[in-house]
Amino acid sequence: MTATLPKTLIDIPKDKGIHIKTAGKKAEKYVYKYTKHYRNQNGQPRSKAKNIGKYDPKTNKMQPNNNYYQLYPTQQTQPKPTTIYDYGYTYLIQKISQQIGLTDTLTQTFGEKQAQEILTIVAYMIKEGTTMDTIDDWQQRNHTNLTRTLTSAACSTLFANQTPAQRHEFFKHWIKKSLTNSTVYYDVTPISYYSQNLMSVEHYYNNYHENLNQFNLGMFCDEQTKLPLYYNRYNGNLTDKTNLSYVLANAKNIGIERVKLVLDERFWSEEDLKTLRSCCAAFTLRMPPSLKLSQQLLVTHRSEVESYTHELELYPHLYGISVDTVVCGVEGRVLLFYDALSHVKLCEDLSAYIEDLKVELAGLKHYPTKNLSRYEPYFVLTRHVGDLEFDYAVDTQKVELLRAMKGYFLLFSTDMLSSLSDVLYYYRAKDVDEGLFTQIGVDLSCGRVCVHSEEIIEGKVFVVFVACVLRSYLLSRLAGFLSVNCLSLRKALNLLSNIVIMSCGGDEFRFVWALSEKQKKILSVFGVEDDIVGSLEGL
Repeated sequence: MTATLPKTLIDIPKDKGIHIKTAGKKAEKYVYKYTKHYRNQNGQPRSKAKNIGKYDPKTNKMQPNNNYYQLYPTQQTQPKPTTIYDYGYTYLIQKISQQIGLTDTLTQTFGEKQAQEILTIVAYMIKEGTTMDTIDDWQQRNHTNLTRTLTSAACSTLFANQTPAQRHEFFKHWIKKSLTNSTVYYDVTPISYYSQNLMSVEHYYNNYHENLNQFNLGMFCDEQTKLPLYYNRYNGNLTDKTNLSYVLANAKNIGIERVKLVLDERFWSEEDLKTLRSCCAAFTLRMPPSLKLSQQLLVTHRSEVESYTHELELYPHLYGISVDTVVCGVEGRVLLFYDALSHVKLCEDLSAYIEDLKVELAGLKHYPTKNLSRYEPYFVLTRHVGDLEFDYAVDTQKVELLRAMKGYFLLFSTDMLSSLSDVLYYYRAKDVDEGLFTQIGVDLSCGRVCVHSEEIIEGKVFVVFVACVLRSYLLSRLAGFLSVNCLSLRKALNLLSNIVIMSCGGDEFRFVWALSEKQKKILSVFGVEDDIVGSLEGL
């Protein structure tokens, strides 16, 4: 974002020594003043002059510079510099934080000053990520309610100065304010960590097979509002199964009673299914595609899924059906989903992979005895009698069967009341859970935490949680607008950042240009389209 700033023009001084001359590649004219007269070693007269401003031929005036105000300190006071800020995005963050009661909860827990510092960091995290190195530059471009500029070091101090008691108090107040009468979803994600010195992280191979330390975050989210309520952090070497009872006990202690668990296929065993049934209101977990039951269900019901009546409302090209069943003695239902766009992409990937394997096979001189399993799912390999050479051909029957299964996935759930879209919402990228952790891990760049003290990481994870609360609220309210306009959340927030305000010479702030239609629509979703116009009066 750039804006044309107004020039400060004044009359050219009339005193002795003032003259105008051309300088620079553009041959522009500047006003100079002689400041010294002397004779050189040969007795010849010489003089020195200072550039005191740029000449404006249209008005016959000049635009003064610092030299002018040094030479004429009493004739004219130097005007205050023009200030210009991105405004719309930070304004909306403040408004929605007030709307959902987050500002009051933070203020009640940490005091007004620290609450505003947390909200400023949160606004930065949502747009820029959790690496705090450039927060001071960002703050210079954006209007906030802070009078001091935050730096990376200042943020680390703020993170470290939080206490466990403060965070516990925050969650008690936040849950009372934001928990509806619905149930609560819970999910876990690992966060990898580079430090070797923390007690609460353990050496572990994470989901990306990286040999890093990690800790686990369990997140609780309200089923109705889809807002995060509470998180629980524990050592990376403790399995989800081991820690689940302790997590639920901690949640109950601060007011979370009815919990629906959202889990991955790591919990798929007869023992786990029966344990889950006994410890929560309901649970949903992915069925391993290799299960015999999964294959049977796909063969039986695959042809029923892709139809207009089964297309999910908020997910174009995604279809689903529900099949009541009993698995390992646990009553529930299998939710069979088909993603048509994913099917096309996965089939393309499969074709490309098979072509790569063809190239490999063409380059082999001997029958691939050791790597046979790499090729057998896709090819028929025929070894020559009496030598090591072989022939190969694509097994079209196997490949067609693989293609037919692409784009399908199955969930097993004991939640018999929620719609397919709602159950999918909490599992697929778990828009509030794993989606939130995608925010921590990708969008908020916190999948690799790089701070190096226990206190700082505890405080930073808490502030990331607050960022997830506001980002989830933005996503849920803007879902329709983003879909209709084919926009990502980041692009929508960039549109708001382009609502710019300016103050010239100490005057009151004003908007640099009018609000666009898209900006108005975004603000109207939150009921603040009219409020922003009058919000500059108190700045």
